Amino acid sequence: MQITCELHGTVREAYGAKTATVALDSGATVGDLLNTLDGGNERVAPLVRNGDGGIRPHIAVHVNGESVAAGEGAATTLAGGDEVTILPSVSGGKPTLPFEMETVRLGNAAFEGLNNCYVLGLEDDAELTLVDTGFPTDETRSELDRGLADIGIDFADIDRILLTHWHGDHAGLAAEIQAASGCSVHVHVDDAPLVDGSEATQDMDDPAFRDTLTKWGMPPQKQTDLAEFLDANAAAYTRPTVETFTDGDRFDLGSVELEAVHLPGHTVGLCGFAFDGHDGRELFSGDALLPYYTPNVGGADVRVTEPLAAYLDTLVRIIDGEYERAWPGHRGAIVDPTGRAADIIDHHRERTERVVDVLADGPATPWEVSAELFGSLHAIHILHGPGEAFAHLNHLEDAGLAARDGRAYELTTTNPATTELFPTVADRLRPGYEPVH
Repeated sequence: MQITCELHGTVREAYGAKTATVALDSGATVGDLLNTLDGGNERVAPLVRNGDGGIRPHIAVHVNGESVAAGEGAATTLAGGDEVTILPSVSGGKPTLPFEMETVRLGNAAFEGLNNCYVLGLEDDAELTLVDTGFPTDETRSELDRGLADIGIDFADIDRILLTHWHGDHAGLAAEIQAASGCSVHVHVDDAPLVDGSEATQDMDDPAFRDTLTKWGMPPQKQTDLAEFLDANAAAYTRPTVETFTDGDRFDLGSVELEAVHLPGHTVGLCGFAFDGHDGRELFSGDALLPYYTPNVGGADVRVTEPLAAYLDTLVRIIDGEYERAWPGHRGAIVDPTGRAADIIDHHRERTERVVDVLADGPATPWEVSAELFGSLHAIHILHGPGEAFAHLNHLEDAGLAARDGRAYELTTTNPATTELFPTVADRLRPGYEPVH
């Protein structure tokens, strides 16, 4: 039998399309439909169902216009020709905010994809402002140009750019927009040198970067493979003139005031921007908090000396902020930032336990640990995999549970107590929260 699906918000982004026609066996349920949409990749089901298999409370699932929540939920039986709608309570579409905002979605084949460029200050006499700009490729440039044109503006109209961090998929088009408009470009002081080009980014020509890869135990051939990937995905672009800010600085856009919130870990200078929504504080979270992926720590910015510790502090700061909603650098809005931050803490707790299991078999380098965690690594994951392994090994070392001898790490005790290395946040979670991990 054929079932027609309409997908919205984060569910649509995870699946990759707004609609789907799915063939199911007679007697199949909503749960079977979700598994089929996943295609074995666990894209949709974890967003819609909780650990017990039920529908998450902030997800509305309708069959032929009727909610399944009051009935059998995921066990609801489907019939041929049924129309199923899956709608998160914040769909990522037209936002309900006390000011005007538009989101331009930008493709990005090199990394997570679906970058968000947020357009604020659309009211009369407001400061027309972009939060992030997208990757500096011809395709992304055209997407941003078309997206802005759809709301009646172009590069020359921009007054200000606020950057969440230095990565090219967020900062790459800033200089071109600045050249067209004369706009100011603002970035946290710690990431500014990598945006304006006064310091090298993670460049294979940088001896310090190469030395880090070697210390991780990355084989020479994999270093060559990484260099080829970075070269193939590098985009030649000019660097903007930047103005720096620090934690707590405020930006008055006329229509809304944004407060810089330093959220390091993914990069040294990553910042979010908090503001007052209808029901409380909300946050442009950049890559500090994403709805589907867990942001890489360790490889995304090798300047971070204690990446996992820094990122855990960031997640606690997000939880302490009690944000009603987060607007991430990729994909749809996050309806429960506290719960999502807790999920990521749990994810890293489990990953540390897996790292301990690897070291229980004997000393290992970050590269060897990453091979056990992730298997064969390709493209950007050649960098991100051992970087993530290093972040967890470093966290164990700082706690005295592991020691490094040359490039390899080994356990200092047979039964390390890893739970104590992670913050406890259960008392601050919302009613109805269900962990993904």
